[in-house]
Amino acid sequence: MIFTIFLPVLGGIICLILRERRRLCAGVALFATIINGSFLPFNLFEEFGMNLGNWGELGIRLTMDDLAIPFMLSTFLVMLAITLNSLRKNYDGFFYSLILIMYGTLNSIFLSRDLFNVFVTVELVSIISFILISYEKKGRQAWASLKYLLLSSLGLNFFLLGIGLVYMETGSFAMEGLNHVSSIASVLIFGGLAVKSGLFLFSMWLPDAHSNAPVEVSPILSGLVVKIDVYLSIRFVQYESFGWLKDEFVYIGIFSAIAGIILAVNSKDAKRLLAYSTISQVGFMMVTCDKASSWHGFSHAVFKTLLFLVVGNVSTRLGTKEYRDWSGRITRIEYLFLLVGSLAISGFPMTSGCVTKEVIMHDACCPWLKVLMMLSSVGTAMIFSKFIFLKPSKETGSLPTGTLAAYSILSVAIIVHGIVGFEIYMFESLLMIAAGVGLYFLYRKFMRPLPVFFERIDNSLAIYLIMFLFSIGFVIFST
Repeated sequence: MIFTIFLPVLGGIICLILRERRRLCAGVALFATIINGSFLPFNLFEEFGMNLGNWGELGIRLTMDDLAIPFMLSTFLVMLAITLNSLRKNYDGFFYSLILIMYGTLNSIFLSRDLFNVFVTVELVSIISFILISYEKKGRQAWASLKYLLLSSLGLNFFLLGIGLVYMETGSFAMEGLNHVSSIASVLIFGGLAVKSGLFLFSMWLPDAHSNAPVEVSPILSGLVVKIDVYLSIRFVQYESFGWLKDEFVYIGIFSAIAGIILAVNSKDAKRLLAYSTISQVGFMMVTCDKASSWHGFSHAVFKTLLFLVVGNVSTRLGTKEYRDWSGRITRIEYLFLLVGSLAISGFPMTSGCVTKEVIMHDACCPWLKVLMMLSSVGTAMIFSKFIFLKPSKETGSLPTGTLAAYSILSVAIIVHGIVGFEIYMFESLLMIAAGVGLYFLYRKFMRPLPVFFERIDNSLAIYLIMFLFSIGFVIFST
């Protein structure tokens, strides 16, 4: 289990040493990713753990369980896909060093049961994300990365205060202590991590960062980085002191799911559309905040990585992110993989998106919540009708070998998961997709990009602080 953390980091160190030998570094990254992923099948069917360091209460506990497995699998598939897609590009060893260290660090977060270790590793992910967003040194990327770093640093300071209170109250950083801590500690931890969650109003750095990042970086941000808070929220609500959050996540999650749809449906920029849909999908996961959410996190990571890679590569080739300009110019093979990703996120039967979204909707705690989630699913189908009804060119086209392999691996994962987990009632999703397609054709002439008021750095910072203070006030007056 510990190899899943240290092997990618070792590969990252090698790439950093050999950073001028680009092709060799790409090979090292691919080899380290594949070898690391080969350990996962041995860990899927049993829970086990280990202590890192014989330091008593300060020792770090690592555990693999059914909540961590979906995130570990998604991390492997995303990293494998972006490494394959990057082979035709001119990235140096520093880039591969960053993504490999990110890979090991993410695995450490998913396996760790020590709060201080989580803080250190989340901070490292933030620093690496900041560098990766601005890797191409473009003005928009630099500004987006600064916004991300500012909000992330502020949130992690609150998180640090929260785990400090946990240590003061329990004498340990072990997660088991979260059964016996004050509500203030729990809200500091929740509020600190919420900035990374992708939830509407808490994480308004997300659209700029996801839409302006390099092609291979956007899938990492959307598929993996925003899942840190999703995973930790699912983990933390299992403890008594965080039980109050489960009901709150229902309202926060469904609000985010609907808000993300409204923003995405009016977007003309393909990458920005995908970024807004991440806000909606994260909200969907947070509604139930349980094992079903973990598996939807896996599904989302896979189909969103496919979508971001296809959209990023097409945008680069055609020189525009306006999806309307692609009609008649996108090749058939590009359109095929874009169609697979769009159907998956829309919840089409026999795809992973259908399996995990339908399970969440059927687990809804009350009828009104299920209705709102169905409306969110209709909205998702409406959004991705923009891609589904693009007109491909008459050319079949061809793809670089690495890119074709990346698309194929992700598509196979989507379909296999969809077939294995399929239940007959999931054909209900066809009705929601049909409704979404119908609304798209009725509304498409009126689609206009909405103002980016919430995404300005001053406003996003102010809104996050207001939401954080509101969370504290809610806890104080409800206890």
